[in-house]
Amino acid sequence: MSASSSSPIPVPAVPPHKHTYSYDRSLSRPSSRTSVRSGRAPSPSFSLDDPIAVRNHISTLKHSIRHQQAQVHDLENVILRGPRPYPDLFEPTMAAAATSPPPQPFTPSKIPKRSSFDKGISRQDSSLPLPRREREITVDDGIKEGIPTSFGTGSASPNANKRVPSPTRTLSRIPISSVGNARALADEGQPATQRLTIDAPSTPNNATLSPYPPSSPNLSSPSSRRMSLTPGGTTKVLADLQTGVVNARNALENTKSQLRLSQRSVAQLTRQTEDQKEVLERLRLENEGLNGVVARKERLLQELLERARKAEAEASSLKAQLKSETSTSKKALREMESSLAEATALSQRSEREYITLRDSIKGLVESFKTDTERLREEMRKREDRMKKDTEAIAVKYQALLEEVEGYKGLREELERTRAENQKRGEETEKIWMSDIQSLKAEVGESVRMGEEDSATAKQLADELARLRRLMQRTRGLSEDNSNSGAKEDAESIPTPSS
Repeated sequence: MSASSSSPIPVPAVPPHKHTYSYDRSLSRPSSRTSVRSGRAPSPSFSLDDPIAVRNHISTLKHSIRHQQAQVHDLENVILRGPRPYPDLFEPTMAAAATSPPPQPFTPSKIPKRSSFDKGISRQDSSLPLPRREREITVDDGIKEGIPTSFGTGSASPNANKRVPSPTRTLSRIPISSVGNARALADEGQPATQRLTIDAPSTPNNATLSPYPPSSPNLSSPSSRRMSLTPGGTTKVLADLQTGVVNARNALENTKSQLRLSQRSVAQLTRQTEDQKEVLERLRLENEGLNGVVARKERLLQELLERARKAEAEASSLKAQLKSETSTSKKALREMESSLAEATALSQRSEREYITLRDSIKGLVESFKTDTERLREEMRKREDRMKKDTEAIAVKYQALLEEVEGYKGLREELERTRAENQKRGEETEKIWMSDIQSLKAEVGESVRMGEEDSATAKQLADELARLRRLMQRTRGLSEDNSNSGAKEDAESIPTPSS
């Protein structure tokens, strides 16, 4: 019992266009931790500010969703086209069952290897719910699966002319060929005559149950054989009956062993069905979890789309702002270049004017110096002359005093001479005063001209410093235009003589 129950059941070959699930639970049932990790969406590793990366991630998500939908569709087709809960595991022919010896133990067949497609289906790649097929245990007429229907036909039945149902024809999905001597088991509850009439055409072991060939006239009339009164016929009938009983016992043992094997196979198939139900339930739960994952991914995708739209709107506004700022900056740059060119030309013109003014100021200063020296020389000469005249007058006055002292009688002449001297002194003083006033006016005019020249020189020095600062700022830009500007300004500069 333990050896037969632990042996694996051979799986029939599946057509190439169909896919089958493996009965190995260790292969088809990953752990919950693995399933959760495999169904978990990877975190995005890109910047949300980059619209190109967002678009690439969105296209990747769409492609994965389409791939998962295709896998779900294939899985639904596999489930719809898959085997029944009790597959046809044993299909020996009637001739093989008739000639076969007592049942042999089942030989385990190799379970087909799982393809990559089956492995992809068993993983949690799909997030859509799969349709579940609810299998009915009973049918509408109340006959349970695996239990043969009553196949006895009595003469008292009103449907006597109706076709006699097959004793092995049931509503069970387990094929009759997989249960050894099913017809012999079905005939246990019928009368002997009815069992004999049924077993004659259909039982595969009728050759072992009857000692006569099928063409023997004794098989067609057992009642006449039993009613024979000849002792030889009774002995022969008893021997035949004993042989038939032995054969029936052997067939019964064979059938019981096959029944036990079939019950084991049915139990194992039932366990496999329960495993498949558990697998379907687990897949349903995983699909529900994956549906939540897909919903979360869709929400994330919507958020990414909203962010992408906002980023595109901001990018468009920034592009427009950049365009306007670029145009304004270009306009300001052109204005600055034009003003720089004007300032460069003005600085060059001012520099040339400064050079001319400097030369003219140098000439004025030299002339002023020469005039001042000449005026000083004249003043010194006049002072010497006045000193000489004063000394001469003093000498004359001293001589006059001596003469007055020597000649007191000449007082009148002295008075007259004094008056004349006073008159000459006044005239001399007037002459001196007029000369001094003219010299004073000339000196004041020279001082005023010197002050004006000093103010002009100071103003020119300030303008020169400012022009030098401008020239230092714009020296790098004005080197190309210096030659042409110099030619134009040279023509407009007035000569010092003019």
